[in-house]
Amino acid sequence: MTQTISLFGTPKRLVCDRSRMFDNREFLDWITGFGVEVHFITPEMHQENGQVERYCRTVLNMVRLEVNYNKNEWPKVLWKLQLVLNITKHKTTQCSALNLLVGSDNTTPSINALVRDITCEGTNPNRQAMRELRRQRADRLINENRERQDAYVNKNRSQPKKFHINDLVYVIKSSQSTGKLDCGMRGPYKVIAVLPNDRYELRLLTGSYGKTSQAAAGYMVLWRGEWTPDTCAGFFEIYDESTEVEDLADDAGAGPSSASS
Repeated sequence: MTQTISLFGTPKRLVCDRSRMFDNREFLDWITGFGVEVHFITPEMHQENGQVERYCRTVLNMVRLEVNYNKNEWPKVLWKLQLVLNITKHKTTQCSALNLLVGSDNTTPSINALVRDITCEGTNPNRQAMRELRRQRADRLINENRERQDAYVNKNRSQPKKFHINDLVYVIKSSQSTGKLDCGMRGPYKVIAVLPNDRYELRLLTGSYGKTSQAAAGYMVLWRGEWTPDTCAGFFEIYDESTEVEDLADDAGAGPSSASS
């Protein structure tokens, strides 16, 4: 970690989920001490951070290949996977990550020399200018791809339902399902704050009482309350009345027919 920070510096923002290792106070104090902004994504809304999720899926596929096929230990091959990703041309930007970073397609042994401006000193005076042009083109291509993907995703999307503070809701959490018969919903939660972009802060009312979480409106369902005899009494009264009406109608229809016979 020290070598990585000394070579590349610290990132501007760390995007992560709400796992305990990232939400830990010691980790937050350590990472923010470097001036890094920590951004937590909303649970179950991975498509909101699609570029990072797609990148992580690529890394996981590469790790599975090394572990299952080549029988390697994944911590020992991470450097090789990072090297492959850094020097591979991206489909959208048409440049490798290393090229956009230092303006060269060289591999890892040349990075230190490039940062110190030793390897390329005097060989290509326009290297920095070419790098900036590639970055500008990559930024334009990424924005065009984002707009195209947004249009595709939002084509059939409707306006999400609005919730209010103190509403009781269930949250759809398919990733936490324990089997085919699991409904995939957790709760009930109480809405304690309304956040931007149709997000809500929730507090759990059962189980780990008091635990807070966040959810998107599209994954929230309004809770109508428990099915108790008091709340169900009206339903049974309506059912009995409708049954009696149907019985009377049947009797009225059966009378004349029996008389005629």
